[in-house]
Amino acid sequence: MDGAMNGLLQGRTALVTGAGGGIGRGLAQALAAAGANVLIAARRQSTGNETQALIEAEGGVALCLQADVARRADVDAAVAAAMRRYGGLDIVIHNASSGQSGAPTKCEEITDAQWDEQHAIALDAAYYLAQAAFAPLRASSRGRFVILTSAQALHGGAMNPIYAALKSAQRGMVKALAREWGPHGITVNGIAPAAATEATQAHFERHPQLREQILATIPLRRLGDMRVDIGGAVVALCSDEMRFVTGQVLPVDGGAYTAL
Repeated sequence: MDGAMNGLLQGRTALVTGAGGGIGRGLAQALAAAGANVLIAARRQSTGNETQALIEAEGGVALCLQADVARRADVDAAVAAAMRRYGGLDIVIHNASSGQSGAPTKCEEITDAQWDEQHAIALDAAYYLAQAAFAPLRASSRGRFVILTSAQALHGGAMNPIYAALKSAQRGMVKALAREWGPHGITVNGIAPAAATEATQAHFERHPQLREQILATIPLRRLGDMRVDIGGAVVALCSDEMRFVTGQVLPVDGGAYTAL
């Protein structure tokens, strides 16, 4: 997939939150392979540096910046770093999530601290990013703003009330910003992935029967590769090939939720 997308984003600059590992790392690698300069926003400098090294080993261009996207000052600094280092910002990908996101928890057992942490990263950060990035994305003439959301925004999820609520809010933000920013030439979309993350793989190794049960519900009988499948979809959305697509949440899940 990377080879087919070589050059699609040549000369553009992308900011990816939560790119120190997991899906975010796959997205950063895919964007860089497509020719983008990638600013890696990671809470831990060490993991962000690992992503940067992987990209540079393939001849890509990347810069890691330690950032807690739940803090407005860190988001502003990340956008400023992209402008200073690369002279502009064309693509913003909000992928960061709380370590507690999606962890099964009964509603009555949720603490205020859990709510606040997940809300800060899912929604506050998206809000900070939108405010900080609007001017450079408008100046780009090909601005792209993408939020990683979830099918749970539509179908809900027992034991996941925070996650479902926040992902629903992100979906609403995608649609609202698409309408607001469209006249400025900025597209705004979401991706609802089903990916084989490191955490998912480790969980499946401990519970192989669960793996087979879950894969049986997916028509393509597998989870998506973080770089090739999920990253490929993001690259496509950010390229000129899909410049007329906005306000959409694209399921990249192997057909898991065909009815949504």
